[in-house]
Amino acid sequence: MVTVSYSYKNREFINLEDSIMNQIAESGRRMLFALLEPIEEVMVRENGKIRICLDERPNIELEGFSAPVKHQIECTLRGEEPAYY
Repeated sequence: MVTVSYSYKNREFINLEDSIMNQIAESGRRMLFALLEPIEEVMVRENGKIRICLDERPNIELEGFSAPVKHQIECTLRGEEPAYY
């Protein structure tokens, strides 16, 4: 199972308190899963977490994924063609 959460100032959020921000966050989750759809079959077997950090330097952190799957996710997010294992 793959989960997506947001992080801001070392606090992790599954649902944001502000309804407008929560709508934006949910839209971001859907877009992320749409982007990763080509490797969905591989991700289903993983038990990882994708954390979207919204601090001064926004980034995406991947936790709990095996090295090959993490590499595939990173390639996909960079817009590169991942090598399928």
